[in-house]
Amino acid sequence: MAVSEFNEDTQDQICDVLEYMQQTEKLKYKEMIFLLYKEARKYGGKVVNR
Repeated sequence: MAVSEFNEDTQDQICDVLEYMQQTEKLKYKEMIFLLYKEARKYGGKVVNR
């Protein structure tokens, strides 16, 4: 399944927010992985690149 432009843009925005939160120490790495995994499971996916 091809990734739509909307999905690519959304993925980029998610990455930007996570990087910002990690840099400002508002989110630890393990918390970030947990949140990504939790959201991915809602849509039948999984986090594959830890």
